[in-house]
Amino acid sequence: MTGRTWHVAGCVVAVVAACGDRGPPARDAPDPAVCAAELEAALDRQCTAPADCVLVSHDDCCGIVRYAVRAGTEAGFPAAEAAYQACRSCPPLGCSHADQAEDGRVPSGGQAIVPTCVAKRCTSVVQ
Repeated sequence: MTGRTWHVAGCVVAVVAACGDRGPPARDAPDPAVCAAELEAALDRQCTAPADCVLVSHDDCCGIVRYAVRAGTEAGFPAAEAAYQACRSCPPLGCSHADQAEDGRVPSGGQAIVPTCVAKRCTSVVQ
């Protein structure tokens, strides 16, 4: 009897596992961190000086974050951004923010978001 019970349980587990592989995803939306990592991997941020960098606009589902990428590669950004939007599907989050730099800051009186090169990587900051 015990052998048969284990065999039956093993069959049930095998059937559930096989069905799970073909069934719908376990969650409604992809992990935002995975979507962000895929976007980051698609960007070329190499630089040696701030002049090597230009700004592009990334929608993080709550507003615009101005990213800095290597000058000359910005034409490829719309495809990377579209892939991010398709991955993330921006569910209603109930959030919004003003345009901000990658450092999380928002410009105020007389300041602007500018591209810069830090440790050979393009990034944006408020100055």
